[in-house]
Amino acid sequence: MNPYTLTLLRHGDIDHHGRLIGSSDLPLNDAGRAAMAASWQRIVRHAPVTCIATSPLQRCREFAVQQALACGVPLHVAPLLAECDFGSWEQRPLAEIAATTPDWQTLLARGLLTPEGGERFDAFRTRVLAGFSAWQQQARGSHRVLVSHGGVINVLLAELLGTDFNVARLMAVQRGGFVQLSILDGHPAYLLRLETPDLSTP
Repeated sequence: MNPYTLTLLRHGDIDHHGRLIGSSDLPLNDAGRAAMAASWQRIVRHAPVTCIATSPLQRCREFAVQQALACGVPLHVAPLLAECDFGSWEQRPLAEIAATTPDWQTLLARGLLTPEGGERFDAFRTRVLAGFSAWQQQARGSHRVLVSHGGVINVLLAELLGTDFNVARLMAVQRGGFVQLSILDGHPAYLLRLETPDLSTP
């Protein structure tokens, strides 16, 4: 089986106003759209895209639909690849969370903390990997693009690179940025590039 390139494109900025946003369905703002458009120009410059998958949340889905139509490639909308649901912490100020629980991101990832009504990390990880596996079973071509969220991308990076989630999180794919991997089934993934949004891209 031939290797393929997997691009993980994180959605651009949203008007979160310093709040924690997971399952809340907010749209991109103008800066977010511009960042994703700039990254997309570099993504297609590296290699033609052959198929796209996306989170169903509009900050990912709307852009993915536009690019799938423009490129004439298959689009798979994957509910399992949506961001984590933070329950009672959804739309809570990040500064407030950090003040009461300074190491909250690490604690969540280790399964030591789950906000009331929220999604346990192990359940989040399991559904993300299930969603990714289901897409890969029907995806075709040498350059596959997933438009998704920071948490989803970190889960996939940890799995594909064989590292811990909190280590993968240090790669910090910025909003509107992307990471690319070369994948051959049955072998560890190879990191090709990690890029931030570049609004100077024509």
